[in-house]
Amino acid sequence: MSQGCGLVDQWYLVGLSLYRKKLYEEAIKCFDRSLELSSLRGFNSWYMKGNSLYQMNEFKEAIKCFDNSMS
Repeated sequence: MSQGCGLVDQWYLVGLSLYRKKLYEEAIKCFDRSLELSSLRGFNSWYMKGNSLYQMNEFKEAIKCFDNSMS
């Protein structure tokens, strides 16, 4: 289990780094991978995916991600 959690964290951190570099599409791919591997709710990944989509003016999709981060 801890190995899986480590991979989830690694994908999230790579996505966060790409987000900070304003490479939003690449960041979204990493957040998606983190969510695929996570058996948990993935609040941080959903939230940052929403932020990335927001920065790309994809507001409806961003809102869906923010909703997922709270459910």
